[in-house]
Amino acid sequence: MDKDENDSIIQALSKSALCKEFTQDELLSLLEENNTEIKKYEKGSFVFEEGDVPDRLYVLIYGLVEVSKLTFSGKKILITTIENPGDMFSEVYMFMGKSKYDMSAQTGEESLILSISSEFFENISYNTNALAAEKIRKNLMSIFAMKAYNLSGKVRLLGCGSIREKISLYLIENQTPSGEIAKNPSREELADYLNVTRPSLSRELGNMEKEGIIRLDGRKIVIVSQEKLEEYL
Repeated sequence: MDKDENDSIIQALSKSALCKEFTQDELLSLLEENNTEIKKYEKGSFVFEEGDVPDRLYVLIYGLVEVSKLTFSGKKILITTIENPGDMFSEVYMFMGKSKYDMSAQTGEESLILSISSEFFENISYNTNALAAEKIRKNLMSIFAMKAYNLSGKVRLLGCGSIREKISLYLIENQTPSGEIAKNPSREELADYLNVTRPSLSRELGNMEKEGIIRLDGRKIVIVSQEKLEEYL
């Protein structure tokens, strides 16, 4: 591993919620653990698939990973996109006692990913010093709390009765003070996230623009009438 890549790993871990308040020495010590692994994935590669045994926690160093689930009919539902260096995924599975994954993680571009074996967390006090161990425990609790909060939001979204209600809730939860949307996914990504078809999504967005509720500018969606939008909550 060259110096630039090693620097990228350290920078990504320093941004990771798992390593919050870690010192440089603690980060380096984590990388030297026998239970950690760095692996490069080509675009379209699976980090894990439905049915695989969940025995590792993953941290994105660079790249993009899409976590999704297939319905019985074969429709792909996008659960989340991992795209920020330091973002974690799959961590909850190691503490749930589940024997296999019920979703898949696939790279959307070339990605470098650090993974940590479940054995590290089972013997955490022996794998790092006591202070670092306490930091990891505290950080994991914060991560799980945030995951639970985000999941409740996803459940609310999927529970909406109409496409317009789903769009309205998504826009309000992701809007900035200027009325723009903080996240600008493609129409396909947004359709997957809302669990609707892309043509239906595009048609409803067009109708909302005609009614003066929003304005479309490429991927960007700008809220024009907050009052009208909130009528659908």
